[in-house]
Amino acid sequence: MSGNRIPNDRLRALLAEAEWTFENLAQAVNRAAQEIALTLVYDRSSVAHWLAGTQPRSPAPQLIAEVFSRRLGRTVTVPAAGFPGSDREETSGVTPRKDASAVTHLADLTGIASDAVQRAVLQQSPYQPDAHALPHWRAPSRRPAGRRPAGSGSRSALPRAGRTEVTTLKAAVRSFAAGLDRHGGGHARTALTVFLADDVVPWLTRPADEQIRVELLTEAAHLTYIAARLYSDAGLHGAAQRYYATALRLANEAENHTAWAVILRGLSSQALALGHRHTALNHAENACSALPAKAPTAVRSFIHAQIAVARAASGHNRRQVLTALAAAEQAATKSRTLEGPFATYPQAAREFQRAQALHRLGDLTGATEALEASSRHRSPDDRRGHTLTHALRAELLVRHGHVEEACESWRAFFKTADGLLSTDVDSARARLRRAFHPYFDQLAVKSVLVEQRTGYRTD
Repeated sequence: MSGNRIPNDRLRALLAEAEWTFENLAQAVNRAAQEIALTLVYDRSSVAHWLAGTQPRSPAPQLIAEVFSRRLGRTVTVPAAGFPGSDREETSGVTPRKDASAVTHLADLTGIASDAVQRAVLQQSPYQPDAHALPHWRAPSRRPAGRRPAGSGSRSALPRAGRTEVTTLKAAVRSFAAGLDRHGGGHARTALTVFLADDVVPWLTRPADEQIRVELLTEAAHLTYIAARLYSDAGLHGAAQRYYATALRLANEAENHTAWAVILRGLSSQALALGHRHTALNHAENACSALPAKAPTAVRSFIHAQIAVARAASGHNRRQVLTALAAAEQAATKSRTLEGPFATYPQAAREFQRAQALHRLGDLTGATEALEASSRHRSPDDRRGHTLTHALRAELLVRHGHVEEACESWRAFFKTADGLLSTDVDSARARLRRAFHPYFDQLAVKSVLVEQRTGYRTD
């Protein structure tokens, strides 16, 4: 911490406006830090030091500004919170100009990986549930196909982008999506970022026919969406949100409303996982509104299932939740057999969403049956999906007193979780330990604990 001891009157004024105690602010900052995989232990004495003029280390100033923005319903910048000179993000190039092209956003974002300082700033950037943090759909300005951004060099020496680049991008989308399912978000994130920076961005700046350009932008949006999911599954939700936002810009430039809707659905899932229920529901409903009439029915099912879960989490009545589930099921029955992660919505995933919605409605029987169906239909390669399905089933059963049956799923969880690098899986592991703790003296539970001595103790 620095030795600057000028009292922070701006922070004091924000505290008064927010009607927060010192402890309230400290707890809010600690919770926001958890959203980006950081563990902070600030308390009321920390806030007293800040008010006295001590400047906390980054990313605390950014987190302080963010939690006040959430509390007050308006944007609070780091300097407005009384920390001048600490907003490294403004000078690091992490945030490009709002009027920059989608390709420029992608180039700037992926280029950060080569700079240790900027990479740390990106990974520690706070998650922003405010919808204003995201781009809005707008008619993209037309430009000649293949025109390069200003200052990017001569166009004449560039080969044209064609079907080979599109095919390669589609293969990369399938490969990285499968890798997430098989290994978790802690694997291949850097490889994907480098591929986007070193291959995809140059392809997007080459001369190309209009159809090729649109397909490249669409597949780049899909791949950037997968990058966002990797960052999210690694617990780096602020960085993930920026990848989602860049994916939205790419979908916008491709004029692809279906891709835009899928990405918004991803943002809804992220928001719900972080407890921002109103934001999650808004994103899901906006995704549904964005869908064109000719959107694939699998995508429509994908989005309605998320609406159901978000409605259940937001306290909507049973009829509204079941209506959304029915819409998801109806759309699924009309789906054609297509290939690729953005053209299909597997039954296993849909059953998992149904289980989440029914669980929030208090329907234990319906939720566990949906989870069993999810496990039956899930691909063996989807280890992450299997693991989270086993975790949710074990948690539901043990919390309702069905301990021995829950132990079966707990044991299956351990087997499929082995080797996965995923904060979602890590969180599930911690929740299960807490849920089973009251039953540690029971034989069935002891048996599982003995098998899994590493990380678990029976005392």
